[in-house]
Amino acid sequence: MREAVTCALAELAQRDERIAESARRALDTLVPDHDIERLTQHRLQRFCWYELPVRFHDSAEERLFAVRSLGRLFSLLQLHRYAHVCTSAETVTLLTTYDEDHDTGLAMYERLMWESGVQPPDLPELTWGTSVGEAEIRAHGETAAALELAVSLGDIRPGRYGWRPAQERFARSFLIQPDGKGLSHLDRIREERVRAWLGSSSHPHRQRMWPLVGLLIAGVDVPRTADRAMEPLRALLDLAEDGIALTQVGYLSPAVVRRLCEDFGWRSSPEPPRSETDCTQVIALHQLLRSMHAVRRSGRRLVLTRRGRRLRGDTEALWWAAAGAACRAGGIERAAVETLLGILLDRTPQGTGSHARRAESDAAAAERVLVESGWTPLESPVSAGRHAATRSETAETGSDQVRAMVMAVNWLLEALDLLVGGEVEGRGGLTATGRAFALACLHRSAVAPRAVV
Repeated sequence: MREAVTCALAELAQRDERIAESARRALDTLVPDHDIERLTQHRLQRFCWYELPVRFHDSAEERLFAVRSLGRLFSLLQLHRYAHVCTSAETVTLLTTYDEDHDTGLAMYERLMWESGVQPPDLPELTWGTSVGEAEIRAHGETAAALELAVSLGDIRPGRYGWRPAQERFARSFLIQPDGKGLSHLDRIREERVRAWLGSSSHPHRQRMWPLVGLLIAGVDVPRTADRAMEPLRALLDLAEDGIALTQVGYLSPAVVRRLCEDFGWRSSPEPPRSETDCTQVIALHQLLRSMHAVRRSGRRLVLTRRGRRLRGDTEALWWAAAGAACRAGGIERAAVETLLGILLDRTPQGTGSHARRAESDAAAAERVLVESGWTPLESPVSAGRHAATRSETAETGSDQVRAMVMAVNWLLEALDLLVGGEVEGRGGLTATGRAFALACLHRSAVAPRAVV
């Protein structure tokens, strides 16, 4: 095919040397070795619609001349679909739009990529990242090439009714297909992301979780006991269906708190509870549902969102939403969740019984790991004139903040009845369902797409 490209460029030069030189420069950027068989429609569209107007500071006229010259070359090579990408009215409009309004140009680029059908779609099990490793780059490129073939054969018809679900089904089928070693693209992406997550230099607290690497890569299925664990969340969603009265500062009404405590046997201080703040389990559930975007405040009432209605009747979806939301926060809050779950997963069941040896509590252990890893809460600057005692008091306050974040995670596990033996020196163990939930949380965190910062 390289010979065909050389001949086509020579023929083009005989007609117009300037067009031939422009086409050659563009092709050098697309496929430096002129191996045209490695070129995909997705790669070409990205070059014409994004890289050319964003990376190269040419005028709109020069950009149009470049893509039209490239289109002439593709026509000579009988690559008419690629020639159409270069010379279409959409390409002309887009390259002109960038000069008028850069943001509008970017929005149009994204829309055209989706409408072409060759852009690999995000799936429930995989959201493509912007900071990616070799396995993900390879998977994305090969998926785009497979989608291009499916579109050309008519298996996917962009613009026709139902084409997006068809595209997602095709992409999923391609990504989960095992290779000769029994690993799929999805398997390799997950492994790559988990190893990068564990080895992140900016998150040293994860280093102690390397023994869990195999479990984090494999993930975990929703256990049969998930329905029971999700009962407290579903109960609160049921109450929110008709609207839950809120106090002036936004807490759940005392009547609702008392009802939840009675239904699930939760202790409060004092008893009976007079406020949401009297029951740690209710605090954790309310916060989790907010972070899941399953409920929202409407005046002085807490009501279901559209997402909340969907989750209410789907245990599996509710499980995954809760696992994803548990590690959704950023910074030290996320680090606290990850650290405590890692400690609990690494602990043997024998270490949680009534004869367990004396040791630091889970909260203290997680706090120590975070502090040793360099995590500190955000504090106001300390002025030079403050004395040592005040500095010590500030440090103790910071330590209390870290411990409070860790305890909030513990409250959630207690609310879902995922802990056992926590009354022994503050050191609990995970139930079988709890281990599945902890693994689901960490797996979701580890395989989440990394973004360029």
